[in-house]
Amino acid sequence: MARYVWIGFAVWLFATVAIRLGGGAILPTGPGLRFGIVLVVTALVIGAAISSLVRRISAREARLEAAVLLVLPGILLDTASVLWFPAVFPNLPAGAGLPFAALLLWAYGIALLAALLAKPGVPEIVG
Repeated sequence: MARYVWIGFAVWLFATVAIRLGGGAILPTGPGLRFGIVLVVTALVIGAAISSLVRRISAREARLEAAVLLVLPGILLDTASVLWFPAVFPNLPAGAGLPFAALLLWAYGIALLAALLAKPGVPEIVG
C-alpha cells in the first residue's frame, strides 16, 4: 500500500509544477462558466483515474485505504500551497488563491468518492 503514497506524491508534485509553470492559462480567477468547466473536467479526470487505480483491489476497505493514501500527500502538502499561494504560484494573480483552494477541496472529495463508488472488475468507462 505504500506505493499509493508515492503515486500520490508524484501526482501532487507534477500538478504543482504544472500549475506553477502554466496555471495562469488554466486556472480562472473567480467563479463563472470557465470555473464551472474546470470543476467538471477535474471531476471527470480524477474520478476516472482514481477508479482505474483502485479497481484492481477486490476488498472495499482496501480500495478506500488506497484512495486515502493516494490523496493524503496532496492534502498535506497543498496546505502549504494554499497558505503561501503567492510564493508558490507567483505567475497566478492573488485573486486565484480562493478558487484554487476550492478546486483542491473539490478534487480531493471527488477522488475519495470515486474510490467509494468503484466496483472491482467492472470494465473501464474509457477503453
